[in-house]
Amino acid sequence: MKRSGGYRCLPRRDWIASAAVVALSGGALMAPLPAEAGFSSYQDAFQSRVANAGSRGALNAFVVEAAKRGQYDQAISTLEEVLLGNPNDLDARLALARIYTQIGSYDIAAAHVEQALLTPGGEAFAAEIEALNTKIELGRKGLEVRMAVTAGVEYRSEKQEVISFAPDDETELSSPYVLLEGAIIRDLGTAARDEIRVGGEIRYARGLTDLNFDGSLDTVDIQSGRFDVTFSKGLPDIIDTLRFDVSGFGLVQEYGGGRQLQEYGTEAALVLQPTVESQIRTFASYGWLGHSTGLHADSRARGGIEGNIRILPSLAVGAHFAGYSEWGTTPIAFVGGSFDYNAYGWDTGASVSHLLHVFGDGRSWVHEAGARYAHERILDYASLNGIVMNAAMADRVSWEIFWNHTVQIATHAEFNFGISYGREEITETSGLSLDRSNESWGAKAGLTLRYN
Repeated sequence: MKRSGGYRCLPRRDWIASAAVVALSGGALMAPLPAEAGFSSYQDAFQSRVANAGSRGALNAFVVEAAKRGQYDQAISTLEEVLLGNPNDLDARLALARIYTQIGSYDIAAAHVEQALLTPGGEAFAAEIEALNTKIELGRKGLEVRMAVTAGVEYRSEKQEVISFAPDDETELSSPYVLLEGAIIRDLGTAARDEIRVGGEIRYARGLTDLNFDGSLDTVDIQSGRFDVTFSKGLPDIIDTLRFDVSGFGLVQEYGGGRQLQEYGTEAALVLQPTVESQIRTFASYGWLGHSTGLHADSRARGGIEGNIRILPSLAVGAHFAGYSEWGTTPIAFVGGSFDYNAYGWDTGASVSHLLHVFGDGRSWVHEAGARYAHERILDYASLNGIVMNAAMADRVSWEIFWNHTVQIATHAEFNFGISYGREEITETSGLSLDRSNESWGAKAGLTLRYN
C-alpha cells in the first residue's frame, strides 16, 4: 500500500530537529540548542518577530524555532533579511552557511563561508569556519551513503468470508518483520546538480492469505526485494527546483503457493520541489514480468502523481493517485475462446503528518494518519484453481485506514508503532469461483537505525 510521509519525502535531508537547529545568541554562532526561554513554540516566536520587527533577539529566536520544526525556508529568509540590513553580520552569515550545508546546498554554503572569511572579524570564527569547510568539502565530493535497518513485531487478525460457500475463517498471527534499505548517491558535479543513485531494499515478514482459494487462511513467508539505478537530471528553471529522473529497476516478491513476481523495467519521473519542505512527483513506468512463476502477466504499465506539502509549521499533508494496466495470457481459455487478458486499476490515498512533540534536547515525535482506496479489474486466480472450465475476471475493491507514530529516541534511532484496519472485496466472479471478502486488523512496533 502506498502511504505518504509528510516529513520524510525529500532526499538529502532529515527534518529531525536536533540536526538542523541554529542558535544565535550573545553575538556568537553557537552549537544547536533548544529555543530561548519565553519562546516555547514556533507561533510564539513568529508573533514576537512581527511585534518586535527591529529586535535581533526576536529574529534569533524565530530562526531557532523555524529550524527545529523543519521550516528551513523561513529560517533562510529571516537570515537573509538580517544580511540585507548588515552584510557584515557574521553570526547570520555562518548560521545561513550551516543551514545550507544541512540541506545539501553545498555551493551556496561555500559562498557564504568564503564571504565570512572576507568579512572583518572573521578570524574570531576560525574554528567554526574550519568545521563548516570540512563538511562542505565532504559534501562536494559528491558521494553520499545511506542505510536504514528496521526490525519489529507485527500482529494481524483477519477474517475471510466466502459467500454461500463455507464458514468464515478467523485467524490471528504475530510475527517478526525486517526491512533493510540502502542508497548510494553520486553527485556528478554539474551546474544542474545531476546525480546517479543506486538503491534498494529487502523486506521479510509473515502474512495470512488464502493460498488455495478455498476460504481458509494460510500462513506464508513474504519476502520481497527491489533494486534500482537512477540518473537524476536537474532542469533549468527560474527557482531551480525541477528534476527529471530516469530509472531502471528490478522487483522480486513471493506470494506463496508457488507464485513469485519478477518484474524488470524502467521509470521516468518529473519532480517539482517548490519549497525545501515540499515535493510533487509525477511518474510513468513499464515493467516486464515474463520471468514470474505461477503468475500469468507478461507486462505492466503504471503512472501517477504523488506529493507532500508542509502547510503549517508542524503539519504536512501527503496524497497520491496512481493507475496501472497489465497484460497477460492464461493457461486456459476465457468464455469465447481467448487466452489473453487485460487487468487494470487505480489507487488513491492521503495522509496528514503532525509534529506531536519536540523534546527538550531536540528529539521529535511525529504521528501520521491516513487512508487509501483501490479499485481494480483483475484476473481471478480462483477460477484457475482446480477443475474449471474457463478463466474469468473479477472486480476487487480494497481500502485501509492507518495511524502511525515515529519517536526519535537518539540521533540515528527511531521507535515506530502504529495500527491499521482494512477490507478487501472480490466480486463479479464467474464459473466455479465465488465472491469473497477479507477484513483485517493490524498493529506493529519496531526500531529503525539509520546510518548516513
